[in-house]
Amino acid sequence: MLIIGARGTGKTAIINSILADQHVQNPDLFHVVRLNGFIHTDDKIALRDIWRQLGKEMDMEDEFVTQNAADTLTTLLALLSHPEELGRSADQINRSIIFILEEFDLFTTHPRQTLLYNLFDIAQSRKAPIAVLGTTTRFDVVEQLEKRVKSRFSHRYVHLSAPRHLSAYREVCQNALTPFSADGISEDGRKVWGELLNDLFSLDTFNTHLRNLYYLSKSVRAFHTSMLLAVSTLPTSASSTSTENLLHHLTDTNTLTQLQPPDSKLAALASLSVLQLALLIAAARLTIIHDTDTVTFALAHAEYVSLASKAKINASASGQIAVGGGVGRVWSKEVARNAWEGLERRKLVLGEGRVGAYRVDVRLEEIGEAEGVEIGGLMVRWCKEI
Repeated sequence: MLIIGARGTGKTAIINSILADQHVQNPDLFHVVRLNGFIHTDDKIALRDIWRQLGKEMDMEDEFVTQNAADTLTTLLALLSHPEELGRSADQINRSIIFILEEFDLFTTHPRQTLLYNLFDIAQSRKAPIAVLGTTTRFDVVEQLEKRVKSRFSHRYVHLSAPRHLSAYREVCQNALTPFSADGISEDGRKVWGELLNDLFSLDTFNTHLRNLYYLSKSVRAFHTSMLLAVSTLPTSASSTSTENLLHHLTDTNTLTQLQPPDSKLAALASLSVLQLALLIAAARLTIIHDTDTVTFALAHAEYVSLASKAKINASASGQIAVGGGVGRVWSKEVARNAWEGLERRKLVLGEGRVGAYRVDVRLEEIGEAEGVEIGGLMVRWCKEI
């Protein structure tokens, strides 16, 4: 079965909730194996982790490495196979296995989709009591399956969507702050906290915060992040736990927005080195000079060398040293390449479809006018004079 939905819609939360209930009702009857497409980037890594999570000791490392995916899965599931498959009586029921594949679409990129093929084949033929659950954000993930894998897929889906109305989003957020377990909480404490939440979600200031989150992203995860500091630093002394004090603490604007990401990428400019700023300005200049959307690192470095060399010549001719807003020495292409990769990691330059082509994600005038960035007089002129 596939659970499909955008990030933050509760795909993993639903699975965890169901598994927790089943663990209470049917303890020791199933084992859960969790894989993630971001971590298990090929079948060998995935099989090693399956082996580890099932608790099998890997005494024969060489034997494991030489086995192919099908043989390894057969070995892993042999002890957990259906009794009739192993010639035992049917009343000797072994533990079932539930495979949870997070980021299911990334597993379809593995060579020949061997892991998926074997899991689906074992589940379909009932060679072992297993179930496979996948979570993904891609609605077209089934189209990426090979024909032999798709034929063994049950084609059962669950689609989850973000809250479609502000009232639904408010209800989800309020439930997120409600304790789901009574362990360690008195009945009076739960009642007082419930009344506090009702008062909190009726305040105009707090509803303004909810509206901002809803219309920006509809993400419950963003709400969790915004409330993290406020809830974790709640006062506990008897003199400060009045309803008025608690509501004031939970609605403090500075606390609610402190962990939220910045609204613009310009906030990342303050963390750039002088070389990175110079390269970013050079790349932004080229987009204007050549009236193009993309630049290459080689062109950006050549523009940087040209600007920096002219600045050093002008400073030398006037008897000054290029410091205090200058660019210092002119760095080599190897050093500049490392600085350029830093710009890529901060998403200030984005790789395009063509190899070696990049799109600058900030405008030249924005760099020169960015607040909190000590850009220096020389580079300010680079931003204004073309």
